[in-house]
Amino acid sequence: MSLKLPSVPLILSMLKGLSMGHLATQRCIDEGGILPLLHALEGVPGENEIGARAENLLDTLSDKEGKGDGFLAEKVHKLRHATWDEMRRRALRKREEVLQGLGMRQELASDGEKRIVLTRSIFEGLEDVEEEVDGLACMVCREGYSLRPTDLLGVYCYSKRVNLGVGTSGSARGECVYTTVSHFNIIHYQCHQEAKRADAALRNPKKEWDGATLRNNETLCNNLFPLRGPSVPVAQYVRYVDLYWDNLNALGRADGSRLRLLTYDIVLMLARFATGASFSTDSKGGGKESNSRFLPFMIQMARHLVDQGSLSQRHTMAKAVTTYLTSSTSDSTPSAGGTEETVQFMMVNSLLSESYESWLQHRHAFLQRGIYHAYMQHTHGRSTQRTALNQPSTVKPDSARSGGIDDLLSVIQPILVYAGLIEQLQRFFKVKKSTSVAEGGGEGSSSKESVGDDDGGSLEGWEVVMREKLLNVREMVGFSRELLSWLEDMYSATDLQEAFDVIGVLADVLSGGFARCEDFVYAAINGGKH
Repeated sequence: MSLKLPSVPLILSMLKGLSMGHLATQRCIDEGGILPLLHALEGVPGENEIGARAENLLDTLSDKEGKGDGFLAEKVHKLRHATWDEMRRRALRKREEVLQGLGMRQELASDGEKRIVLTRSIFEGLEDVEEEVDGLACMVCREGYSLRPTDLLGVYCYSKRVNLGVGTSGSARGECVYTTVSHFNIIHYQCHQEAKRADAALRNPKKEWDGATLRNNETLCNNLFPLRGPSVPVAQYVRYVDLYWDNLNALGRADGSRLRLLTYDIVLMLARFATGASFSTDSKGGGKESNSRFLPFMIQMARHLVDQGSLSQRHTMAKAVTTYLTSSTSDSTPSAGGTEETVQFMMVNSLLSESYESWLQHRHAFLQRGIYHAYMQHTHGRSTQRTALNQPSTVKPDSARSGGIDDLLSVIQPILVYAGLIEQLQRFFKVKKSTSVAEGGGEGSSSKESVGDDDGGSLEGWEVVMREKLLNVREMVGFSRELLSWLEDMYSATDLQEAFDVIGVLADVLSGGFARCEDFVYAAINGGKH
C-alpha cells in the first residue's frame, strides 16, 4: 500500500539529486541497506514511475554516464547481475519443462554447440498411426486410414491416351488404350474437393488440375486414382472408380471394356519397369519408386473390376490364358493377330484370374513364348510396347546377328524382367508368407477349396488370400521396397543363368534336359519358328 503514496516518486527524485556526486550521501544509502530496496523498486510497474525513478537513481549511484557522480558501481552491478542470473536460471528451467512436454531435450553436441534433440517419449502412442507414417497420409490433413478409416484416399496420377501401333487383325488404324503414371501423392477425395473450391475462389482462379499439379510436387496430373482401404464402403469406392473412368473418357475414346483397358494400363506400366523407360516424360515428375507403390493399387482396381463382372468372367479369362499358351506361336505373333494376344497381356491376365499353382504350370510356356517374341521383335525391329510408350529400343542392333551370349541376354532381358515382375506379384498377392510353395506346384495358399462369397458366389482359396492382401494397404505400400530390391538384382545380372536364378525359375529352365540356360533360350527361339 505504501508504494501508492504520492510521496514515493518524489523521495526517489530527491535522493537522486542529493546523492549526485556526493560521497557522504551515497555512503549513507549503502550503509543503511537501501541499495537492495532500490533494486527491488526497479522492477515495479505502474504509472507513478516508481520503477523508472528507482532505476535512474541506481544509474546515478553506479556512475553510468561516467561523470563521476556515483561511487557504488560495483555493488549496483553485483545486485543487478545476481537478479539477471536468477531470472535466466528460471527461464532455462521453464524451457526444459516445455521441451520435455514436447518430447525434446537440449544437449551439448560434439562441436560444443547446444542442440535440441528428440527423445523417445515423442513417439509414444504412434503405434496406432504407423500406416500414415508408411506413406498413406493425406497431404492436406495428414490423416490416413488409421484416423479416418471410412474416408476414401486417392492418388494424383497422369493418364495419356496412346496407340498400341497394331490394329486388331492387323488393321492399320491401331488400338487406343490409356497409360497412367503417378508421383504417388495422396489426398482424401473430400480434401481434394475443398482444395478445388478454394482454388476456384481465388482472385486469379485455378482450374481443378492446375491447382492439383501444385499440390502434386509440380508433377502434371489429370485424374485421381482411388486407393481402397479395408473399412471404405464398397459403394463409395465404386462411385470414385466411376469418376476415375469418366475423367479417362474425357481424354478421348479408347477401345474395350474397363477391365481390358486397365489390364493394358498395367501391361504398359510393367513394360516401363522391364525396359527402363522413363516414367516422367509426359508428367514431368514421378519415377520408379513412386510408381512401384502405385502398381499394387492398379491391380486392386483391376481385381475389383473382375469381381464386378459376371460369375463366369474370371473363368473365361483363365480359359483364355490356357488357349493362348496351347495355340501355335506363329498364330499369336503381333503381326498376325489382335493386340489382346500379346504375351505380356496374358501374363497380367493370369495374375488376375489364375491361382499361383496354375501360374507355376504355365510359367515355363510363358517364358518360352516371351523369349521367342522378344527375339523376333528384335530381329524384325518391332516392339509393341516400345511403340506404345514411344521409347527407342535399348537392344543393340547387331546383337541378334552376332550370336553372342552376352548380346542374347540384352535382347531378351526386358521380357525376363517382365516375367520376373509377374512372378513377384503372383507370390505377393497369392502366397501366404507362412506357406512355402514348391517350384513344381506343391502346397500353396492358392488352394482349390471354395469358400462362400458375400455376393452369394464362391471363391477359391487363392482368391480369398488375394482379396485380403488387396485390402492390406500397408503391406501393398511396403511391397515397393521388395520390388525395387528385386529389380536391382535383376538389372545387375550379367549372364542368363544369374538372370533366371534371380527370377526364381532356374530349376524350371534346366529341368527339360538342358545343360545350359543358353540352350533353353535357343530352343525357345527355334521352337517358336516351327
